[in-house]
Amino acid sequence: MKTKEELQELVSSLAVEIQSLQNELSTAKKSLRDINKPTMTENVYELLKDTIRDAVMDISFSEGDFDYDMTIGYDNRVELDCLTFNEHDAVADDIIRCIDNEFRVIENEENPTTDND
Repeated sequence: MKTKEELQELVSSLAVEIQSLQNELSTAKKSLRDINKPTMTENVYELLKDTIRDAVMDISFSEGDFDYDMTIGYDNRVELDCLTFNEHDAVADDIIRCIDNEFRVIENEENPTTDND
């Protein structure tokens, strides 16, 4: 029969092994996600970054795009309590429009099935 100290040591070593396996699992899951990502060249990536940056810089915000609540603080100053941006879809549409202007979208290629007969 094992002593209390031996059992505590076993529990500790198993906990370390479990943590190591969890780290390994996490790394393997990330690698699997990464391998399934679509690829693009560096040139396309740079063009995409520049296109998105330009689209965001061209967005003009107005007061009507936001909901806000004002409060009076303890020192009798008016304070902005809550600010909510309401035009998420419009911003996304502007970015997509800029991407559409810069890129030509083609249909996905069908994966040919091969018979190994």
